[in-house]
Amino acid sequence: MMLPRGSRLSLAIMTALLILLQFYVRPRLWDTRFAPDFLLILLLVIAMVSRPGVAAIAGLVMGLISDALTPVNIGAGMLAHAVVGYLAAWSRVVFFGENYLVHLGLFLGACWVRNVLVALFGGLGRGAVQYEALVGGLLQGLTTAIAGVVVVFVVREWMGVRLEA
Repeated sequence: MMLPRGSRLSLAIMTALLILLQFYVRPRLWDTRFAPDFLLILLLVIAMVSRPGVAAIAGLVMGLISDALTPVNIGAGMLAHAVVGYLAAWSRVVFFGENYLVHLGLFLGACWVRNVLVALFGGLGRGAVQYEALVGGLLQGLTTAIAGVVVVFVVREWMGVRLEA
């Protein structure tokens, strides 16, 4: 990932803030199944400014962090985050007209896909996969999308993300 020096510092500050939000603020908001996932937002912002391979490696790291907190399905989060990071970085090529609605859809879709993949690869059963596909993944995706668009609005100048109204 080739970022100018100022952008690297901005990325480090944004990373620290999103990690703080993930582990200090998120558990205190409301039910964590529906609260925004700030680590996923961080992954998607990294994917917006990097190549697919770098985004996949960042996804592995984010998945490792999330798997460390839920040891029931070790590895499922790593795989799901890596897939989502890779696909999000690759989708920049497809969605060249960047605006808030595209980013809203990207955050919602990424969260939904990640939740369904974790349920599938985690061996949680058919009912859990259906719940994530129809209810949980969509609700968390919506809150993550709203928080993600706010984050992108705040850091768009730092990270060089182009947005149109």
